[in-house]
Amino acid sequence: MKRYGSKIIAVSYFVPEKIVRTSDIEEKLQFKEKIGVPYGILERLTGCREHREAPPGTDASDLAVAASRRALSKADISIEIIDLIIFAACCQDIYEPATANIIAEKLGAKKIQLFDIKNACNSFINSIDIVDSLISTGKVKYGLIASGEVASKYVDYNILNKDDLVLKASGLTLGDAGAALIMTENKADDDGFCASHFSSDGSQWRLATILGGGTMYPRDPKMCYFLSDGEKIIDLAFKKIPPEVKKVLAESGWTPNDVDLVIAHQVTIKIIHEIMNA
Repeated sequence: MKRYGSKIIAVSYFVPEKIVRTSDIEEKLQFKEKIGVPYGILERLTGCREHREAPPGTDASDLAVAASRRALSKADISIEIIDLIIFAACCQDIYEPATANIIAEKLGAKKIQLFDIKNACNSFINSIDIVDSLISTGKVKYGLIASGEVASKYVDYNILNKDDLVLKASGLTLGDAGAALIMTENKADDDGFCASHFSSDGSQWRLATILGGGTMYPRDPKMCYFLSDGEKIIDLAFKKIPPEVKKVLAESGWTPNDVDLVIAHQVTIKIIHEIMNA
């Protein structure tokens, strides 16, 4: 039997109504008076002007399910057609079992393969690569990737000094949203996935963390906030990302001029600009 690659047939998202402006966060923290940091520093560093915040009581699965329903509607298929659900996010509803179970229950999916992929910001694209592989080998026909982040619950607004700001600045712009994507086999020759490439340096795991909840700090509430060394992450991105992009272009037989659209994960706007010029 001929094996086909995969393609995306629907993409959707869901965002809460409440808008939180970065300028309002800075006003609340009173950087200028408190630690000698001028207003506007967060927006200049991150490029983020605003984000969304979910109502109290919202779970990660709620946002993922809202986006998934929209994706199913766009694809004009029912949940019964889906063979696989992957929940791909930093957040999770509960420690165990996989949040994908909760999403399946809310969507009405039964007798379905499901699991979570948890790999920070890479979770969603890692999941795309996995579903592509499963479809290409004939193990899955329709795969749903769902993501829901309620990251606002992990933001620490208690900034003590400039060193504290360095570790917490990226977290101050974290927002809440859901996203979903549906994939199936690709029987055409002119669309679908061309190439992918991933690499990680596990020794750098300390650069972006939420330490609480695991075996290191199972019940320490002070460890349940997002911390990140933004400057070191920027330096690492400049070194690591351009070579990976060049490898994917080479595997695809493309040049940069062949690319019409680049969708970049924004850690800070500086990273995007510098990598575009690399």
